[in-house]
Amino acid sequence: MSDPPKPHGTIAAFFDRHAPGWDAAHGPHSGRAAEFAARAAYLRRLCAALGRPRVIDLGCGTGWQLIDLADHIESGVGLDISPAMVAQALENTAALGDETNLVFHVGDSAAASAEVLGRFRLAMFVGSLEHAPDQAAALTTAAGLLDGEGRLVVIMPHPCNPGVLRSRWFGPRYDVPLNHLTPRAIAGMARGAGLRLEACEALPYGGRGRLLDRWLVMAGAYAARFALA
Repeated sequence: MSDPPKPHGTIAAFFDRHAPGWDAAHGPHSGRAAEFAARAAYLRRLCAALGRPRVIDLGCGTGWQLIDLADHIESGVGLDISPAMVAQALENTAALGDETNLVFHVGDSAAASAEVLGRFRLAMFVGSLEHAPDQAAALTTAAGLLDGEGRLVVIMPHPCNPGVLRSRWFGPRYDVPLNHLTPRAIAGMARGAGLRLEACEALPYGGRGRLLDRWLVMAGAYAARFALA
């Protein structure tokens, strides 16, 4: 039997507590800098292919993924349910100066509205969809934010990643959902949201032994790219 969905207030409170140390643990200059750099390189290539798109980062955290893309996109919107994360994103963005093309809002990614935010050529969940109480609803909302030529990218650790398995089996219980999906599972869920899988690319996540190098997606994370069906 699955756990009941966590209320949004509980999720926001969890990430509010972790916001002060988030960049030190996960940011571009943290011990996980190589993971960040690999994600950033993938997203930069995609933005170049999409012609400097308008981008929304759903579950943007402290904003670094959008900040890295600022010179490669028309404009960017970051949305996160945690006020403390958004406050840190605004502080991080201040270094870009007053002419930044990025904005950040506090809000529920699963309730984002194209009528309010407009439409985007690229929407992305970067390490955030796994925390959504209703992943299918979040994908449906993301699909509704895309323009006709838009793409959705989901970057997520594979559930068979050794670090994910270790955390699931031996780690502490968290106050937030933590549901990692296989590429096949997320592709099936996305079909119900009117999306089709275009490509899936392996990305690093945590340490990886040489015996796992032949199964890069399972040993690390993946970027799944979707178009409107």
